[in-house]
Amino acid sequence: MKKSLLALAALTAFAGAASAQSSVTLYGRVDLSVAKNLGDNKKEMQNGSGSRFGVRGVEDLGGGLKALFNIEHRFNADTGADSSGGVRQWNGRSLGGLQGGFGQVVFGREYSTAFLGSQLVADPWGWDTIVARLNPAITGGAIAKGRYDSSATYRISASGFSFAAQIAEATDTLYKVKNKPVNFALGYASGPIAVGMGYERTGEEAAETAKWMTIHGSYNLGMVKLGALYGTGDTAAGSEHRSYLLTAVAPMGAGELRASYGRLENKTANVDAAKGFALGYHYNMSKRTTLYVDVARNTALNAEKSGYDVGIKHNF
Repeated sequence: MKKSLLALAALTAFAGAASAQSSVTLYGRVDLSVAKNLGDNKKEMQNGSGSRFGVRGVEDLGGGLKALFNIEHRFNADTGADSSGGVRQWNGRSLGGLQGGFGQVVFGREYSTAFLGSQLVADPWGWDTIVARLNPAITGGAIAKGRYDSSATYRISASGFSFAAQIAEATDTLYKVKNKPVNFALGYASGPIAVGMGYERTGEEAAETAKWMTIHGSYNLGMVKLGALYGTGDTAAGSEHRSYLLTAVAPMGAGELRASYGRLENKTANVDAAKGFALGYHYNMSKRTTLYVDVARNTALNAEKSGYDVGIKHNF
């Protein structure tokens, strides 16, 4: 009996030590809105910002070295269906790697460093809600891809500076690229100032090798945070793209007022691929639940140039 109790105590102590050295977190988001999309006259219920369910974990290996993983599934909250159309279970992220004093190295399906380091942060909506039908085209130039399969990604940050780079195999079944995608991002943030740049070569190649570069900056005045982005690049078909985005985010009550105006121009064809404004108010009911309303207008569209959404987002 004593031996059994001792064994149980030892097992309990071992499990406690193991749990203290590692952690696994379940997380997710459910986001639904009633919306009228840009370019469409239908009113419908839809995801506002990519409903998701994910698992991430970290294990302390000692000496400052840690192992990590992250898998993330995306779904349509209005129906429960896989948002990738059944193509991928872990469409959001699927990666594993190591981190330590040298920085972080991960392998698998991951966001491009240019996306996370410049294209995304320059958009007050983070490529979400009805505004995702306008600002992603401007900040991504209608060239950038967002995520890559079979990638190796390195990140490091110190004293306000950050650097990240990624290379991926030319095996992506969604984009079907011919060459290895490559991207990197540089950033600096100190006090109210943040600046950065991103460069992405998508691996697509026809008349040109598709590539997109952005520079961005923001200044927080307290009562309002002002930002700007400039982008330039070429499509695989050889069209020259240029873009700019001007933004403002102001705290208002328990939420924030967001505004942007921008343009994506096809210089080769001398036409606008996207041009317009967005305005929204996002009210934080708690740290995890947000009510929002957005309106946007894209004058580059042939019809139904305006759209709106009213929704609720819950993070867990």
